[in-house]
Amino acid sequence: MKKSNKNFLNVLSYVALILIALLLAITNLLPVIGVNISGPLVNALKTLQNVLILIIIGVSAYNYAFSQGAKWIKVLFWISIVIFVVGTVLLWFI
Repeated sequence: MKKSNKNFLNVLSYVALILIALLLAITNLLPVIGVNISGPLVNALKTLQNVLILIIIGVSAYNYAFSQGAKWIKVLFWISIVIFVVGTVLLWFI
C-alpha cells in the first residue's frame, strides 16, 4: 500500500473514531441523565455509527485478509461483512 493511501486511511480512522465516540455519547449517555431519545433519529445515528465502525474495522481487516494466501480467510472476511451489513439494515426495522 502506498504511503499516501496509508496516511489517508489513518486520518479517516481517526475522524471516524471521534464521530463514533460522539454518537455513543449521544445514544447511550443522554438517557442516563434523563433525556429521552428514541425514534428514527436514534436509528439513523446508530446506523451511522455502524457504518463508521465498518469503515475502520473493514479497511484493516481487508488489508490483513488479502495479504494472506489462504482463500478461506478472504471468504470469511466477505461473509462477515455481509452479516454486519444485514445486521445494520435490520436495525432500521426494529
